[in-house]
Amino acid sequence: MSNRASRGRTLVAALLAPLMVAACLAATASPASSAPGHHPPGQGSRAEARAALADAQSALAGHGAGPSRDATMALLDLVRLRGSLTGADRAAAARALARPTTTQSTCTADNCYHWNIAGADAVPTADTNTNGVPDYVDTVIATVDGVRDTYVGAGYRAPEADGALGGNAKTDIYLADVGSKSLYGYCTTDKTFPAQPTTFDAWAYCVLDNDYAPDQFPTNTPLENLQVTAAHEYFHAVQFAYDAWEDSWFMEATATWAEDELYDDVNDNLQYLVESPLSKPGRPLDTFTNGAGPQYGDWIFFRFLTEHLPTAAGGMPTLVRDMWRRADGASGGPDDYSMQAVAHVLAARGANLTGAFTSFAAANRMPTRSYAEGAANHYPVAAPGGAFKLSTSKKDSGWKVATVAHLASATARFVPGTGLAASSRRLKVTVDLPPRSTATTAVVTVAKRSGAPQVVRVPLTSTGAGTTKVAFGSSVVKYVEVTLVNAGARYSCWTGGAYSCRGTSKDDGRKLYVRAQVTT
Repeated sequence: MSNRASRGRTLVAALLAPLMVAACLAATASPASSAPGHHPPGQGSRAEARAALADAQSALAGHGAGPSRDATMALLDLVRLRGSLTGADRAAAARALARPTTTQSTCTADNCYHWNIAGADAVPTADTNTNGVPDYVDTVIATVDGVRDTYVGAGYRAPEADGALGGNAKTDIYLADVGSKSLYGYCTTDKTFPAQPTTFDAWAYCVLDNDYAPDQFPTNTPLENLQVTAAHEYFHAVQFAYDAWEDSWFMEATATWAEDELYDDVNDNLQYLVESPLSKPGRPLDTFTNGAGPQYGDWIFFRFLTEHLPTAAGGMPTLVRDMWRRADGASGGPDDYSMQAVAHVLAARGANLTGAFTSFAAANRMPTRSYAEGAANHYPVAAPGGAFKLSTSKKDSGWKVATVAHLASATARFVPGTGLAASSRRLKVTVDLPPRSTATTAVVTVAKRSGAPQVVRVPLTSTGAGTTKVAFGSSVVKYVEVTLVNAGARYSCWTGGAYSCRGTSKDDGRKLYVRAQVTT
């Protein structure tokens, strides 16, 4: 962890620190919403609650497409909305949220563990320690207790006590054959919220697989799958102690980030990069969808931030911890929604969301150089949105336009062609963006034939116009990319949208223009 952070700090600082600082100077205010408060009014309609019930039942039944982490958020939506259910639907919700039935248990100082020794959910019964506890359960105990100690040692809030549920007030971990339902595991809560809650924290109980057998979990070893699942799901239990109603994309992205902080060598979260901003930069960062959605791949945003702002405590970067402190929906907490929490903590560190997201979009055009593990772990890079070859007979690309969603980007690539070998050749890049107050920016990356790329932020007027010149001779330059960035983070909240504060964006559909001209 410390070595990785050090490598990332050196590499990212060399390439992007000037860009982050410059972008911050032109940044806009923190994310704003049109709705007072940071949580939806009430528990939602009966139709919404029935849809949440169907999603939870589907997640628990398994979808057969490989191991999934989908159940936690599906069950959490049901917890939030079940007060709107009646009759048979309410009884079905109670069954979905019920704790597994077990016959054996043991407790440590902070957690209790429950399992079966017979039936479909039975754990392997080998007990080489002859302590009356199966070896697999001993391994789960050591793993989960270690995860908890790491989080608490890093300054996170411990999961909340649940009264006498599960036998006492400690956090309960159940072992069951969830792999047969294509689940890694899940955490949820059986807390009942009032119709108009004023605090949003909750206790949690978690369910992990009873053996992580390779026929159900073909990627990684059983121990590795246990480790990353325990780290991921227990982080949800920690999150609940701050705000169980927080934005789902933020919950999943930071839990996926946390699992790799604790078990860096497992790299299970690499599977999600195919749906991440690295691979799909045109999709808003804060998108949440049911199933194997982009929220898991969004861990890379928090990796970028913590490599660039690596202050740590207890072996973990403090940046994400401080974001959860800002999101605290317990009594007296700031109760920011996700993107507000991100923006406020960045501001406290001398950066801000517009600058950080601009730097993130630029870094993602060269991930093998921009991330400490980018080369070793083969981080993907998206193809540019368009590639245009310029030559002595075509020195002007004309205006190119991209319609860019909020917290997303689009890239145009310009390639020197026939007659442009001379190193004296230059490329004049002109952009026409919405007014600077809209948090739209542009970054030019010069990919050289040798050495590190050059990264330049296009200086903008208050109206969004900007120009810069960079090297373009084909003898020294392979191509020049212009990344158009929409870092807008304003929302109409609680509209049932897929983004932060379950809202719709006020910044989607920005039209960003770029033009490239060969000069000398």
